[in-house]
Amino acid sequence: MTPARLGLLALSLVALIGAVWLVFVGVDLKPGPAATPVAALPSPTAAPTADQATEQPTDSPSSAPSAPGATEQPSAPTTPQPTPLDPLAKQVPPTTVEPDQLTGYVWPLRNALISGRFAPRLAAEGGFVVIDGVAYHDGLDLNTRCGDKVRAAHDGTVLYAGRDFDPYLGYQGDAEAIYARLEKQGRTNTQPIVIVIDDGNGYRSVYVHLAEADAEAGQVVKAGDIIGLEGMTGFATGCHLHYGMIRMDGPWQEVVARLQPYGYPPLVRERVNPLDVLPWGDEYAPQRLQDKVNPPSAGPESPTPAEPTPCTAPVDPGASPGPSPAGPEESPGC
Repeated sequence: MTPARLGLLALSLVALIGAVWLVFVGVDLKPGPAATPVAALPSPTAAPTADQATEQPTDSPSSAPSAPGATEQPSAPTTPQPTPLDPLAKQVPPTTVEPDQLTGYVWPLRNALISGRFAPRLAAEGGFVVIDGVAYHDGLDLNTRCGDKVRAAHDGTVLYAGRDFDPYLGYQGDAEAIYARLEKQGRTNTQPIVIVIDDGNGYRSVYVHLAEADAEAGQVVKAGDIIGLEGMTGFATGCHLHYGMIRMDGPWQEVVARLQPYGYPPLVRERVNPLDVLPWGDEYAPQRLQDKVNPPSAGPESPTPAEPTPCTAPVDPGASPGPSPAGPEESPGC
């Protein structure tokens, strides 16, 4: 091939390569709108804009709860988030009668001694609810002897009998976390045996630390019926009955804070002092309460002046008069 033909062939090859480059590469060099930078494109995980945030408020009731232990981001100062204790400020007046107006109650343990009252007590020593900022023991502890008969304090229907009783105690929220923790630790049998009865008047009676439960859920009982035996199941230092009362439409009360890490919800329905309900003058009441209602006699009645006791010996005026059937003073006629 002559040099002239080689040169012509080289020029043709260069022209062909240039045409291909213009078709596939040089087309974006034509005038037109600028391309959108990749960094400016919206990301699926990017934070919403101000307009998007107004369409989906963060305090919506349908928002999913935060995971336990997670730190929540504070909201704007103009829209504070509600706290779990808000219901305390929004109490609904109860429709049930006041505790001191309840009738039909009998003592669940006959002729017992009161070993613990409904009264302030340190949280670590058995305090359960907070009343006026103070931890309270939320029931009445009665004791006689192990195995004594425990009776229904009022007519009603048994709601539960066993060790998994907390869901029946009027919490605001789910109490199942208490038992999930105990099951994980293999300690479900450390709970006391408890019977919860709906008294049919808006109140519930709770019988704790039983040696055994002789009633079952759904059973209808009358006041005085035997429902179990006195024991010391759970955390008890001796046989006794912890008797508690719950006003199911009463105000919310706080559970002591130290119990919340164990799964207890923060609020529970009003606990009532059983001494405001149980009859003090009943024949089966603790003796000291009976004595307050019906004080015991000071002794035999003194004879009236119409029946004087004759003197059998002269009285020495210088001697101190001793007691006589007529009293500290000398009998008439001496």
